[in-house]
Amino acid sequence: MKKESDVSFNDRIKTINCTSIDELWELLFNPRNNLSNLHSNFIFRGQGNAAWNLVPKAYRSDFINLHRPQFSSGDPSRIDYPSQCLIESLLLQSFIEHCDSAGLSIPGDCTDFRSQFCTDKMYEGFGKNTKSWPDERLHELMALAQHHGLPTRLLDWTRNPFVACYFAARTAIFTENTADNENHSSNSLAIFALDLSKIESIPGIRPIKVPGSTSVNLAAQDGLFTLIENSGWRGDAFSEGVCLESKLPKNNTDILNKITLPISFAGELLLRIRKFGFSAHSLFPGYDGVAAAVLDTFRAYNWGKED
Repeated sequence: MKKESDVSFNDRIKTINCTSIDELWELLFNPRNNLSNLHSNFIFRGQGNAAWNLVPKAYRSDFINLHRPQFSSGDPSRIDYPSQCLIESLLLQSFIEHCDSAGLSIPGDCTDFRSQFCTDKMYEGFGKNTKSWPDERLHELMALAQHHGLPTRLLDWTRNPFVACYFAARTAIFTENTADNENHSSNSLAIFALDLSKIESIPGIRPIKVPGSTSVNLAAQDGLFTLIENSGWRGDAFSEGVCLESKLPKNNTDILNKITLPISFAGELLLRIRKFGFSAHSLFPGYDGVAAAVLDTFRAYNWGKED
């Protein structure tokens, strides 16, 4: 079966290929340009490989393949839509249980929330069709879980292009191509710029904004999310690799921009944005962020010098 991650959506993306960091800088940080204008409605996302589509973690093959044997409904080659939602809901329930064990609070917590989402009632909404998943009362919990590494169907964005540059450069110098993207290699990283004002009327894409108090990481990164619809009926194979690009109108490049930069500049880009106060220690407040900043800096200085 062909996955959406195997499909090109170039007719829905305006691609700008930069050949230097200064060229990238001019596009993202010069207020005279549309992307960085104070009155613009763009949000940003950085990815370490320009060939990767904008796919939430819960829709990626590596995540689905991990759970396929246990939730394949008798057919080891596929998972149906309710089974996929069951996996996602079980992860959230387990996240709540571990937060309880660690004495950590969760957003929206109350007796009614627990009775609805910490029992089998959570599964009742997608017995035959999964269009109602996820309940909007779960958005803050999903955001918290996502920012601490749990796969969800949310896609991370930021209002700050510096933050997007950090994640693009950092991912480029630390991450090898995953199995999910082994046929989608690129010699460039990418910064995506999405016009938030133009997606609110597009079916299948929903902007999700949660309070900064949901997570210190979320606040530090000036973060928000998009929820990409991927619902269907019991017995129908879940669609892997569903991406944001697939929901955009065909032959329209006014909504999503992709700015690319050769990966050879990733280390230099990471060091440059560090001078403006953006590094792991500022984006992940705490000792873990400080340690990551140290490793980022060493890796960035040596980037391209290994050979």
